[in-house]
Amino acid sequence: MTSVNPTFVLPAALAARGAEIGGGLVQRAMYNVGQACLKPAVLLAVDGPGFRELRDAATAEVRKAAARTMLTPGIHDSYTRNARRMEDGGAALIGTGTDPARAGDGQALLYEVTGERLLAEPALREEVFGPAVLLVRLTDADQLFEVARAFRGQLSATLHADGDDRGAAERLLPILERRTGRIVFNAFSIPQEVSHATTHGGPFPATSDSRFTSVGMGAIERFVRPVTYQNFPDDLLPEPLRQANPLRVWRLVDGEPGRH
Repeated sequence: MTSVNPTFVLPAALAARGAEIGGGLVQRAMYNVGQACLKPAVLLAVDGPGFRELRDAATAEVRKAAARTMLTPGIHDSYTRNARRMEDGGAALIGTGTDPARAGDGQALLYEVTGERLLAEPALREEVFGPAVLLVRLTDADQLFEVARAFRGQLSATLHADGDDRGAAERLLPILERRTGRIVFNAFSIPQEVSHATTHGGPFPATSDSRFTSVGMGAIERFVRPVTYQNFPDDLLPEPLRQANPLRVWRLVDGEPGRH
């Protein structure tokens, strides 16, 4: 399973708070040495007012990131290979964190690429599991929508937008709705709060079955199989289904909620 959790920054939001978004995203991307399935790995914005501030803030935050031990030597080796794949695909390395002190340490990396290159090279849209972020410099709004359509299924997608971005946001949302199970507005995809509204899933390749969430109150549905008991005597039914409900569990009876 894989996800890059793309973050789209629309022009008004970029002009108003580009530095805040750039720095905040990198901080969250470095959580657990970038080893998080909701890590915001790709940051996309149209080149214009605020882009330089976003880029500078992201670069500064990456440079402060300490190299820390990754989960396993194999994950570290995979991270190194995938980071090299980014460079082979045409991404320019524009920022690095502190140098590794041990063989298994993951060094923070910030890459930059144009929208044209991202569209031309599918490998740039694949996950790099670890502390790496890809900044995408787009030429205009039309290219932003084209790039959004190029992404495959994702666990999450994020949209930063202010009042003047409403028209662009309305065009972008239907694209994202078809590609992810979680859309975040003016925040970041990580951390994730576990609640009844949690969706941790999405179209392939983010998950194998987009009907279910793997985190949250609804996650139990992935592990249950329905069984119908027809015309059974009460004493042979499982206890939660008996008329007296001896376990006092919440249940639906004829479609109505309650203990009885």
